[in-house]
Amino acid sequence: MTFEVTTLIFLVATLIAFYISAPKYRVFVLTCASFGYILLLSRLAFVIMLVVAVFSYVTGYLIRILNPKRPVISRALCILGVLVCVSSLTILKLGEVLRSRDHLPSFLSWAILPIGFSYYIFQSISFLVDVNKGKAEHFPSFFDFLLYQSFYAKFISGPIERAENFFSQKETVRSFKFFNEENLNRSFAYILYGFCLKLVLANRFAQYTAVLLENPDFHSAKALLAGSLMYTLQIYTDFAGYSSIAIGIALLFGIKLTQNFKAPYTAKSMSDFWRRWHISLSNWLKDYIYIPLGGNRKGAFRKQLNTVIVFLVCGLWHGNGLNFVAWGLMHGALSVVDNILEKLHVFDVKIMQIVRRILVFISVSVAWILFGSDSLSRGIRYIRNMFLGSGISMTFAEEMEFLEMSSYQLWIMIIGILVLVVMDVTSSVKKKDFPELLMEMALPARLTVFFILLVLLLVYGVYGPSEQVIGFMYMDF
Repeated sequence: MTFEVTTLIFLVATLIAFYISAPKYRVFVLTCASFGYILLLSRLAFVIMLVVAVFSYVTGYLIRILNPKRPVISRALCILGVLVCVSSLTILKLGEVLRSRDHLPSFLSWAILPIGFSYYIFQSISFLVDVNKGKAEHFPSFFDFLLYQSFYAKFISGPIERAENFFSQKETVRSFKFFNEENLNRSFAYILYGFCLKLVLANRFAQYTAVLLENPDFHSAKALLAGSLMYTLQIYTDFAGYSSIAIGIALLFGIKLTQNFKAPYTAKSMSDFWRRWHISLSNWLKDYIYIPLGGNRKGAFRKQLNTVIVFLVCGLWHGNGLNFVAWGLMHGALSVVDNILEKLHVFDVKIMQIVRRILVFISVSVAWILFGSDSLSRGIRYIRNMFLGSGISMTFAEEMEFLEMSSYQLWIMIIGILVLVVMDVTSSVKKKDFPELLMEMALPARLTVFFILLVLLLVYGVYGPSEQVIGFMYMDF
């Protein structure tokens, strides 16, 4: 969702309508609220979402009916449904590519990728496959499925929920009570933490990374290196901030969404990074592409090939340009190399395990440059100039002046990064999300932390009419 003042009003109105409704009507109320929210964003997005939802539900229902007695027909329907979903995503993304290059033929003029499509189309695919495999124990009613596809807390940028996880919570939603102290505390912890990540850090980094990524030939190597670090942290704090807020809002309705992040920059390997980064997407790719391709069951070569294919799909899912293809293939190659070195016992020594963590972070940071650049050539120039020099010689003070960065802003970022590192390392060691760690504190200590975070958000957050409105980055994917 987009988190603005109007969003807060919408949330309050939805909560009131939800909790004054009879339990059996709550799903209907939340579905209608989600429909209204999507309609406010885009009527086209609403129409396409509704068409996809009806198609997916009807197909899934037929698969469920036919599966016991007509497994061949059921499987054929599943394949057909998946092909329709994949084809629609491919065509709409192709339309975006051709439109951006002014090569869109008239018969494809309708091909516009609507908001949220990439997320709920993956949900549709997993739903059809799971129903065909008999994994959907809680088969939904039509309105349950509409809520699954449209729930406004996750509609724009996920997480990509599994149908069984979502539908199994139906009875909890019906009987859930708003005045639940523990749940309200947990919800507030996630929402406040998410807003701090987004407004204090992500938006602040974004003021400078955009300039550096767009102009890699006009900045010194040290400025480009600093920009790489800022963008690495920006995309994390932005997307993790969104995910945290979405989890917090969903909890207000008794819905537990999948956690998308677990301190990813503390990863000990490339595969560990993807177990911690965009977890719902990583698991989806593993279950519906990697394992069906054979996973690691058909020899070492097939395993590495499957890994590269999965990351190529991951790159294409994120964006249309060659830079996203290169980003995906880079992660595939890095994962293959990392896995081979592990098989050769290169990382058995403790010091090499530390080196491995550092190399993973550096590799991911460099790859993000390709992800954040508007073209492959510009991304490659950025990386080249960062490591080999751009021929621009400016002092640090001159770079700060050129970027219009004050010492005040610099120190806020430095302190924010240090605090973020401490929080993530603590979360990684204790294997719990930071909001969950807050919940383990005694109430006075927890309220003190809440108060500090709220003050930091109000005083140091980048928001308001004087600031450029910076949307969530993953809204574009």
